Amino acid sequence: MVGFTAISAKDKFDYCLPSNSSCWPSQAQWSELKSKISGGKLHDISDNSEYNKICDASSVDPSAAYTLEDKGEGRCMQYHDCSKEKCDDKAGWNIPEYSVEASEETDIIEAIKFANEYNIQVVVKTTGHNYAGASMGDGALLVWMRHFKKYGDIIKAYEKCSETYDAVLKVGGGQIWEEAYKAVGNDYHMVGGGGLTVSAAGGWLNGGGLSASARLYGMGIDQVVEFEVITADGSKVTASKCENDDLFWALRGGGGGSFGVTTSVHYKLHATKPFCEIIFTITDFYEPTWDTKTLVKWIGVLVDSAPTFDQKWGGYWTLNSGIFYYQGTDEELKKDEFLIKIASLGYIKWDRWNCAESYFAARGGPENMSTDQTSQKEFNIASRLVPMSFVENNPEKMKEILVWMISNGFYTFNYIIGGKMMDVAADATAVHPAMRESVFQIETFDERLIQKLRDELPDSGAGFNHAAKNEPDWENQFWGRNRERLETLKEKWDPENRFNCWHCVGYLAKSDAGSVSFSLIFYLTTLVILLCSH
Repeated sequence: MVGFTAISAKDKFDYCLPSNSSCWPSQAQWSELKSKISGGKLHDISDNSEYNKICDASSVDPSAAYTLEDKGEGRCMQYHDCSKEKCDDKAGWNIPEYSVEASEETDIIEAIKFANEYNIQVVVKTTGHNYAGASMGDGALLVWMRHFKKYGDIIKAYEKCSETYDAVLKVGGGQIWEEAYKAVGNDYHMVGGGGLTVSAAGGWLNGGGLSASARLYGMGIDQVVEFEVITADGSKVTASKCENDDLFWALRGGGGGSFGVTTSVHYKLHATKPFCEIIFTITDFYEPTWDTKTLVKWIGVLVDSAPTFDQKWGGYWTLNSGIFYYQGTDEELKKDEFLIKIASLGYIKWDRWNCAESYFAARGGPENMSTDQTSQKEFNIASRLVPMSFVENNPEKMKEILVWMISNGFYTFNYIIGGKMMDVAADATAVHPAMRESVFQIETFDERLIQKLRDELPDSGAGFNHAAKNEPDWENQFWGRNRERLETLKEKWDPENRFNCWHCVGYLAKSDAGSVSFSLIFYLTTLVILLCSH
């Protein structure tokens, strides 16, 4: 007799949905959950018609990101097409049924216990910045972390796993980078995100954590000393090098919303050093008689310099501008070879040149730091990693690709990476191994541009934090050879796929509902053959 393994929740989408009265909790049962949440903050957000009325911050409003992170009882996304299934604005709504506005760990535990009892999928959100809408899910229970209790304590001489760290910052699961930077101030350097309203302990970090200072200190995931997490069975656990080290590995690059709800992170701090922020624009591109000669020269300088970038450089570049951070003084910066090459291009407008005692101060300090504008209806970001070896071995080809982009879409926003990031072994964390071997992460906003990169660099991988909502073969492009281990750990830490979201490890689509698994088809086919043979 052929063996048969029963189908489990991880084989197909079989969560209870509101349309199924035989399993969906009654109003009384939801009220009972509400009574267990601090302050009774359980919100019914199932009325999809409310989304456009509530989540209507203007894309030209510089405070839109701040508005959206706190509005709508958790339903509002920073990029509104992600309120629809798979971030397709033409698809159906994908908004959760209820949100638990968590302020204490017990709120999260009660929410997960309730979801386990009634077989409801769970999604997790802090501020809604995920470009693929990982915090959305039709019929799901949302754990909304934005108003979770705050920490922000600097702990000196912190000991963990037989190591002593000069200083760490304890960051809460709902805190954003603006709050983290202000907690640290000029006392220490913290490897953090560019967007001030992005979660400091959630999806940015779980996805890898790219930073303007990652080339000098490593990625965000390289700064983590330990996580405190509520897992799929409602348990509170610590994940570090010496406790639940497999979960610690998965949380550093495996993506947010997949393995648990992060309630706090102990995050390594570094000694304060002087930094300069420089922002420049190539001006002849904007003249009435513009041409692309200076842009082509700029690309040449960038590509030729990439293999020997000093680790002191970090930040972002486009095809006609740069936003760079240099660890050093004004005098040191002016003598730097890369800066001298940029200045020699001519037609350079220095939009900002600010050297200060720290990265925090170089960005303008607490009063003048700016953040991304959000509230886009459609936001077609996509990313591709560019291996250092490709740039070293094929510099003219790299230039050709970028020059092609100037005339075929143009708009990009890109990181220079590498440096200290490359000192960490490719399998030491869950992030795609290519992230440890690349010098650029190119981000595009035009399908022509990203397809060009996919064609030219078919196996280079995508940067998880800035990946396309419709990235083909996304599991392999996000995690490469680390994917198999992540899927194994998903089965261990979340065997029923309680945490389920688009572009997350173990994702189950609603289209799988009611489908028959391959194992069952194989079993039935084999059984028919056996019966017919007798």
